Amino acid sequence: MRFRPSLLSPSLLLFGLTLGAVTASAGDCRAVLRPLLLKADPAPEALERARTICQTEADAGDAEATYQLSFFSLGLSGSWQPEKALPLIRSAADRGVTEAQYWLAWQSETGPELPHDPAVALGWYEKAAAGRHRLALQRLADAWERGELGLPVDARKALDFRVQIRRCEEENVRASE
Repeated sequence: MRFRPSLLSPSLLLFGLTLGAVTASAGDCRAVLRPLLLKADPAPEALERARTICQTEADAGDAEATYQLSFFSLGLSGSWQPEKALPLIRSAADRGVTEAQYWLAWQSETGPELPHDPAVALGWYEKAAAGRHRLALQRLADAWERGELGLPVDARKALDFRVQIRRCEEENVRASE
């Protein structure tokens, strides 16, 4: 699935204006950017504000902000330039951002942005799963159950991943209480 401007929804002008006077601090990038991903046509001012915050945090070494910054080259601002996004995603993945690791796994498995390579996909899924990324855990459970990604069928290993998924869900419920 690609981020396309047509999949992002209308205006965030009020949100963007309320953020106008706020200075960036560590972790602001994701909080400011995520609502924009749900908009079909985010306000240009909100996009520029988010880009500035993400760039500032990425320049300061924040791996999560580096990953979030990639969305601006994956259609968020109307620009589809995956060749600019890929180095950002790889950098974030190498520094432990599980969403970036999952993205690389998914693209290596189903592409179109990376060559189809199940072994590479498996490696990235395993890294993301080690960081408890829910979708990576699910994909590995399915792969062990079905004998995909070059893995043999192993119901026990599939069950182990499903147990991890369940633990994550229970922890999320406890955290929200």
